Amino acid sequence: MSALRVGAHTFSYSFTHTALDAMLHLAGLGFNAFEVLVSAPHCWPGELDAGTRRAVRSRLDADGLEITSLCFPSIDNNLISTAADMRRETKDVIHRVIDLAGDWRVPNVLVIPGKLSPLWPVPYEWALAWFLEAMREFLDHAGDDGPALIVENVPITLLPRVRDIATALEALGDDRVGILYDAANGVFMGDDPVSDLGLVKDRLRLVHLSDTTREVYRHDPVGAGVVPFAAVAETLREVGYGGCSILEMVVKDDPDAAFAESNRRLAAWGWEIAGADSA
Repeated sequence: MSALRVGAHTFSYSFTHTALDAMLHLAGLGFNAFEVLVSAPHCWPGELDAGTRRAVRSRLDADGLEITSLCFPSIDNNLISTAADMRRETKDVIHRVIDLAGDWRVPNVLVIPGKLSPLWPVPYEWALAWFLEAMREFLDHAGDDGPALIVENVPITLLPRVRDIATALEALGDDRVGILYDAANGVFMGDDPVSDLGLVKDRLRLVHLSDTTREVYRHDPVGAGVVPFAAVAETLREVGYGGCSILEMVVKDDPDAAFAESNRRLAAWGWEIAGADSA
């Protein structure tokens, strides 16, 4: 039985490395597939001219490295802001992320549904309408030959659970949009990853792995929380998932050690050891 593929997120290196340098650094740890955080100064489309984009793509090709996805996090942007100009600015940046994905031949662009205030949330009907409007715009911008759009379950957003995303995508009515399942996010929300993965198996394009408790929202190294990784691995096989599982940890101190140890722990449940022959 082939091992499940594993990749690395550049999140933990976003203040210390450029995206390319982070990928090359992680390649030195054995990883060859990456999700790149789209955040200045790490990776920002407006700061990457055509020559730089070509140079990055050429280096990745030369080293046999793959970007699975670009992640524009919900930090200083919001697709469901009540301010139309903030929604417009967020959509414009995502257009530029889609263009960067095309230049780098990245197959997936992650779209975060937009943030809700815990104290005074915008009416759900308004927020959902703005999200669906944005998704239609992104689909038009990507076209048939551009990257696929994937939506992630993120606790602080309009669609915190995968069942919420599934319902919204039914309303969208476009099979080109997939789902990224984040196991730690699901567990923190009190959901069961086995049920979640079964629900979205037909739209499942990518998986994020990290650990968390149910009490405190974290993206910790594997083994530091309560995520049932063995059950996740078994379910991924049962649903026939052939994509990559991205280690998306947020580690300030010694992320190299965290990636190596987390990968070692994952291998006990059937993921590959980065850099090893998994056949």
